[in-house]
Amino acid sequence: MIRLFFVIILFLIYGNFNFVINDIAIFSLINIAFFTILKDKNIKIIDIFIFILSIFVVEVFVGLPILIGIVVLFIPLLLLNHFINNFNFSTFIKSLIVFFLSFITFFLFDQTIVFRLLNLQYFLCILILTFIFLGLSNYGKE
Repeated sequence: MIRLFFVIILFLIYGNFNFVINDIAIFSLINIAFFTILKDKNIKIIDIFIFILSIFVVEVFVGLPILIGIVVLFIPLLLLNHFINNFNFSTFIKSLIVFFLSFITFFLFDQTIVFRLLNLQYFLCILILTFIFLGLSNYGKE
């Protein structure tokens, strides 16, 4: 339910702030979509719904043909889900796999991301969000 809430919030955030926040919203939506498929061995119907909704929103924002990303990404992600969940990877390694897959997918959607990453403001926002994620994942249960 939290992921569904974040998809709605990110949908509302996109376009209301500068380009840095817009790119982070799209990247977060891709991360949510990939995480829902790669998190468990048994994929529930709500996970498929969240994946479809997240990729659909990304396609609308990026301007791709509707539902093409779902068809292209779903089968390789299911195969990767089988690979990741059958081996005993740590949570950190799984998070890195999701992060790099999301970044590669975002690069395929928009090739100008490399030039925007060289912007100091963009880099600082990503760095701050990374440290927030690491802090919450390490100390969030206490």
